[in-house]
Amino acid sequence: MGEVVMRYRVGTAEVTLLREGDSYLYVVNDAIPDELKKRVRRLAEVAIVTGRSGKGTLLEIIRAVKELLKGDEDDLTISYSLREHLKYGKLQILIDDPHIEDISAVGPGPIWVRHSEILRKDPSADFIRTNISFVNETDFIQHLYLLSERSGRIISHLTPILDANLPEEDGGHRIHLVLPHIAGGEGEIVIRKKKGSRLLGLKQLIQNGMLDDEAVNLIKGFIRDRKSLMIVGPPGSGKTTLLRAIVYDLIPKHWKVAIIEDTPEIDPLPGSSWVRYIVPLGKIGEEGLIDQMILTKAALRSSVNKFIIIGETRGAEARVLVQAMNMGMAGLTTFHGGTPREALLRLMSPPISLGPHQVTMFKGIITLGFCEDGGVKRRVISIDEPVYDPYIKNVRMKNSYRMNRGGVIKGSLNKPEKVLRVG
Repeated sequence: MGEVVMRYRVGTAEVTLLREGDSYLYVVNDAIPDELKKRVRRLAEVAIVTGRSGKGTLLEIIRAVKELLKGDEDDLTISYSLREHLKYGKLQILIDDPHIEDISAVGPGPIWVRHSEILRKDPSADFIRTNISFVNETDFIQHLYLLSERSGRIISHLTPILDANLPEEDGGHRIHLVLPHIAGGEGEIVIRKKKGSRLLGLKQLIQNGMLDDEAVNLIKGFIRDRKSLMIVGPPGSGKTTLLRAIVYDLIPKHWKVAIIEDTPEIDPLPGSSWVRYIVPLGKIGEEGLIDQMILTKAALRSSVNKFIIIGETRGAEARVLVQAMNMGMAGLTTFHGGTPREALLRLMSPPISLGPHQVTMFKGIITLGFCEDGGVKRRVISIDEPVYDPYIKNVRMKNSYRMNRGGVIKGSLNKPEKVLRVG
């Protein structure tokens, strides 16, 4: 048995995270005996058939089963026995675990997860194996079709790849399903969990060491003055986490802003004047789909006049965002890149192909990375401003903030120079 990293409860189950050498293991110990689960499920079927469960909602079924059990079991035990049976089977505990960010399985075998606490301590860990497995192809396919059914979409041999969302009452998580004849004979299930249950504000990010008061004050100034910001960093560095904290903590409810996302992760605040556009999901190969560029153009025609927020900029929508910035609006977005220089080079190269003057419309580039400082942590490394230099007819980077806690930067996030020349 490996070293215990963390132990906590999810519903009635105990979850233990173990470290075994360079790898980790996610272990679930279910406190509900199999016989009790079977009994609860049989009584649930009786309640549904006899009409004792009313309209058949989960809450009504739980009440009916509790009556049939004559109060022998508590609501939590009955609820988890039925949720697994009536909702998502083996995947239910992983969907309910607030620390899990992503769930992945390729054919029969173990299910893998991306765990926020493990990533916080060791970002190189990525996915970790669980002790939950699909025992055979039938077990795997049943869960794949179960997810498809819950999403209200159809997956078949004609449409063997499905991207959809689970119902909001189940978390609204994004699912990606691939049938075996496309995925090397094994099939694939991916669940990207919506982060609504794991909101972190700027105060919490300061406590976690992602940034300090100096960086926050600088970002506050950018937002107050409606200057455009781009958050840059490698995968898993916390770009969306920081974007959400900035949006929720610093942008007033009464400002008219548009949020444009591929995967819904930034919910408009209740009572705000914000609007959110989400890229609709279509069949693989279907033409004429609405993408982020079209949605950004739609936002320009609306009454938005403060900020356009794009969850992640990847392509042509960057040109439309710059057009909006030319019209007096501010932009806020994330972009994959290891350094400010790398981000600008990609923005100025095909297929995005922004010009030097256009990239300088971003008044701040916030760079995130991983640092060794009492453990591996995600952190704001620098905040830079791209400035056009007419003498070299290109862009230089003017540094406004540098991490000053003495952490050692890991990976490609190097040592940003005060002046970086792009071109």
